[in-house]
Amino acid sequence: MTFKTCFRILIFTGVLLSLSACNSNGKKHETIETGVQSTLAETLDTVLAANLNDDEAGLIISVWQNDVNLYTGMKGIAKPNEPITEDTQFRLASVSKTFTAIAILKLYEQGLVKLDDSVLLYLPELDLSWQGITIHHLLAHQSGIPDIFNDLDTHQIIDNEITNNKIFQYFIENPVLEFNSGSKEDYSNTGYVLLAKIVNVVTGYRFADFMENEIFSPLGMNHTYILDEYAEITEQTAMNFATEHKIFGRDNFSYGSAAQITSMIDMQRFLSAFMMGDILQPETKALMTKAYTNADDSLFNGTGYGIFYFSEDGKTTYGHTGSHDGFRTMYAINREKNAFIVILGNGGNYMPDYNYMIELAGDFIE
Repeated sequence: MTFKTCFRILIFTGVLLSLSACNSNGKKHETIETGVQSTLAETLDTVLAANLNDDEAGLIISVWQNDVNLYTGMKGIAKPNEPITEDTQFRLASVSKTFTAIAILKLYEQGLVKLDDSVLLYLPELDLSWQGITIHHLLAHQSGIPDIFNDLDTHQIIDNEITNNKIFQYFIENPVLEFNSGSKEDYSNTGYVLLAKIVNVVTGYRFADFMENEIFSPLGMNHTYILDEYAEITEQTAMNFATEHKIFGRDNFSYGSAAQITSMIDMQRFLSAFMMGDILQPETKALMTKAYTNADDSLFNGTGYGIFYFSEDGKTTYGHTGSHDGFRTMYAINREKNAFIVILGNGGNYMPDYNYMIELAGDFIE
């Protein structure tokens, strides 16, 4: 199976990654398909040049195989008069969930949590009817908890800035579930907000501090942080559509499900270490990348902990995608080819089709 084939079905809408495109004036953006050129660099440089402008929001894309950088290219600005670089920090949106899952699995390795523990063991404020929801259910999107951002009108039920504490309080007061935990899969940002809360309760550290101490700093991810309500936005953080830091006009500090800010350099460091087995023990990594929901019942082609399978075989290519107002992010690992691709953008849907760029890159990965 080629790298290109593995990514052909990477098309999704909604909170994950919307690839239908409109610019700020409502005009639909049709990707200009420039075709395969003589080299990978020429191929991707050409499609970026045809679809993005130097003075507008854009993206950065990086392709790696066998721990060698085959291509990194970028076009557009992070904020007014500041071009996107490898050090530009982007909101990862739902790609943050991969890191939250790793945080929980670090606690699992230390014997501080069990995957079949009830959430009430750590969050007793929640309703007793949630007794059957386990950490596993949260990780695998099988909890039945409504998605705070997709199933509910977040702007109506949460005033002013959006924080984890406000989300947690809402579900204390409104414990109605959509289905019995473990009976099926349904994507829930809320589950990952609760996982971040569990990290805080178990360790006594702010989620942001735990992530810095246990994951970011050890991996040398010096351009990565969690944007909770206590953090200060750094100078290198890209703006939403290169114009502002708000999300849909609101200050959104909900973390665990999103809120991680990371540069391309740091994503490269993270994925290289993850593929080399330097972050989790082999048995734990196997738990993370196991498909707990099969392709027919999964949002993609199989669901693990903080990852989805993109390839039709449900075992070759996995990763995550993200969409948060103007931010569009994704990474994908092909373990047969020992390769990965990362794309980070701040231009919303008014950018070239990520699928198309991935297919172009796939022609050069043997």
